[in-house]
Amino acid sequence: MGSYSTAPRYFTVGVFILLFAGLWFGGLYSYPLFHSLAEMFSIVVAFGAFTIVWNSRRYMENQYFLFVGFSFLFVGFIDILHTLAYKGMNVFPGHDSNLPTQLWIAGRYFESLSLLIAPAFLERRLRVRYLLAGLCAAAAAMLFAIFGGFFPACFVEGQGLTPFKIASEYIVSLLMIASAFLIFRRREKFDPDVVQMLVAAMLVNVVSEMSFTLYTDPYGYSNMLGHYLKIIAYFLFYKAIIETAFTRPLNLLFRDLQQSEEQLRAISLTDELTGLYNRRGFLAVAEQQLRMAERMRGRVRLLFADLDGMKSINDTYGHRIGDQALVEVAEILRTVFRRSDILARLGGDEFAVLCLDTSDADAFVLVKRLQQEVARRNALADRLYRIALSLGISEFNPDNPCSLDHLMSRADTLMYEDKRYRKGEAMAKVALH
Repeated sequence: MGSYSTAPRYFTVGVFILLFAGLWFGGLYSYPLFHSLAEMFSIVVAFGAFTIVWNSRRYMENQYFLFVGFSFLFVGFIDILHTLAYKGMNVFPGHDSNLPTQLWIAGRYFESLSLLIAPAFLERRLRVRYLLAGLCAAAAAMLFAIFGGFFPACFVEGQGLTPFKIASEYIVSLLMIASAFLIFRRREKFDPDVVQMLVAAMLVNVVSEMSFTLYTDPYGYSNMLGHYLKIIAYFLFYKAIIETAFTRPLNLLFRDLQQSEEQLRAISLTDELTGLYNRRGFLAVAEQQLRMAERMRGRVRLLFADLDGMKSINDTYGHRIGDQALVEVAEILRTVFRRSDILARLGGDEFAVLCLDTSDADAFVLVKRLQQEVARRNALADRLYRIALSLGISEFNPDNPCSLDHLMSRADTLMYEDKRYRKGEAMAKVALH
């Protein structure tokens, strides 16, 4: 869970050490005190989960947490009854240790079944009214069966746990494992940290349930161990549901807004057709690079390229083929120039390349490679059009710096001189024929 720094982790470990030490000494004084404090932790987490999802239900996209949060309300209520019914509390006269054990098993069935069902609502909308009605009916049926004498016995004084109770712990453990598997299988629907914590919480719960199959005395050490593990499991549920799934999305929301803003900014600086910088983006980046070149004493070349015969391509083959020609020129520039160079489509059929830290020899090699790549493509069979580029190159010299406007004006002038020369050369060829 790499998003958490080391200091908060140490703080959390320290808090747990103090908590467990306090519970241990509380248990030495009075086991019912230990039990009540341990159960209180999970009850607070359960009610906290419900409170969070209740107040954010209109904004929660992930219905999994909505289902779990509402279910935990009833799990917490059953755990309150379990705590009050525990041996030594004397809240329910006439009942022995069987009642809290039955309530314990009822709470664990409710919890594990809820976690197993919850993944079904990752892509389904929940109706809160029906969900609450269904959960309320299920909890009421469980409690009616327990207090009405219909629920199987789970603990017999003097003998210990019944086969039903032990088998139920194994069933609950299997349900938890199945829930963890479903979460891992659908992990793309969750933040990676949430997946880790949910799966860890369920697996710790499994170990906790196993410890509850071993005790013969409600005040025994295996019972105490099970409650320690339950605290850890519910702490992980807290991190996943309350802190990570609710608090962090607020941070993620602001991050997403920032990313959206950056994406909009990137779109505003990018040519939609070719994916190169547009004029606005090029001017912003080129200005920065020139200032850097002046400070670092670097030589920069600005190349302007114009696709000759663009109007003829559009008139002959249509604008779709004309757009294809522009995209091909962009591909040629990407192939020829270096990743550090700044490529742009300034508008229409005019392109620009800002070549950074480029000597005379480098510039010659780049232009030669550009001519060779154009010739190679024109030699391909079944071409509808030929690519011809007019070029103009200006130089930024840090010993005699100039503005970007001057650099662009010079490159533009040289490009149109090249275009006139090429047109004149073509006309001369026609005249010779």
